[in-house]
Amino acid sequence: MKTFLIFLIIAFLQGSPVKATEILENFMNTRALGMGNAFSAVVDDHNALWYNPAALDKIKGLHLTVLDFQVGTDAYDIYTTYQNAVGSGYSTLIRSFYGKQVWMGISDALAFSMRSFAIAGYDYFNIGFNLHNPAYTNVTMNLTNDVGFVSGFGFSLIPQVFRFGVAVKRVTRYGGRLPFGPSTLASMSNSYITSLVNNLGTGYGIDGGALIEFPLGIHPTLSFVWHDVGQTRFIPNPGSFAPPVMDNEPVAGFGATVDAYVAKIRPAIDFKHLNLVDEQIGKKIHLGLEFEFPGLAIRGGSNQGYYTAGVTLNFKYVKFEAATYGEELGVYPGQTEDRRYIGTFTVDLNFDPNFDLGGGGANGSGGVGARPRAFQRR
Repeated sequence: MKTFLIFLIIAFLQGSPVKATEILENFMNTRALGMGNAFSAVVDDHNALWYNPAALDKIKGLHLTVLDFQVGTDAYDIYTTYQNAVGSGYSTLIRSFYGKQVWMGISDALAFSMRSFAIAGYDYFNIGFNLHNPAYTNVTMNLTNDVGFVSGFGFSLIPQVFRFGVAVKRVTRYGGRLPFGPSTLASMSNSYITSLVNNLGTGYGIDGGALIEFPLGIHPTLSFVWHDVGQTRFIPNPGSFAPPVMDNEPVAGFGATVDAYVAKIRPAIDFKHLNLVDEQIGKKIHLGLEFEFPGLAIRGGSNQGYYTAGVTLNFKYVKFEAATYGEELGVYPGQTEDRRYIGTFTVDLNFDPNFDLGGGGANGSGGVGARPRAFQRR
């Protein structure tokens, strides 16, 4: 795996004339991405630790998530291309990647969650770069690997109306986000490439969130989250440089839940990265819609102006999720789309409050795949 990543970095370093302006996220979830990444007002399971800790107060039952493996890419033929070219040396490998945008994300998590509290350990790897061959190369690479622990509390200040939550995390981050110009590329070597991303450090961060749910039949909910309050910086290990910071991010959102006879319908909208005044507003808007049936959920939405779609299949303790979404790499929505595909396999042992195995559903709300009683009106 390490050799494969080194080859990817070498290929990337041949450069791109256009600086990608993707808005980087520190963690993403397949269910959320299927509905446009509009999730802060409707999240209802342990993923509230990353999306809105106030929603921890919405979890029902006890959950031990023993596996939450997620993998995504925008180039499903990348490994085949690598295998075909690697035997011919660096130059052939580099040429084989020209003109391609490459992104890959892999994560796994182990979590325990119950109403008002959750704790999780996770590993999130993310790499992205462009590959072009202009006369004058100037490129930017992103490669980070986060290994972290996060714990949070959510509670009702006004029962069923106003919820507040806080999550704290300890993250060890490896990697770098660096620009490369012609002078750097001219002196390129394996050891030098590795040294540029061989940054390692540990940081501590805090997220805060709030939910206001109006006492109406469709449960309209306003949300506000502040991720990485004050910015999460990393203290470098001895002999290393500090890896990239986790920038603070305020998010405002709205969601609702319509209890139909055979399904729950959840529309949602998020305005993310409100503090990035130089980014166009269209890159900050996320829209989503979820239809939840027993054992099945179907999702759609818009992420930065590009369509998203997702599905969940739930078999009581095992869950399969898949999604596709578009990420904007340019300055304005509609300029440069990167179409991505992501899937998750989850094993969740859930209990009701009386410790009846399976009674808690597959997620906090009774969940995708919960028994029909999950669709009873409040």
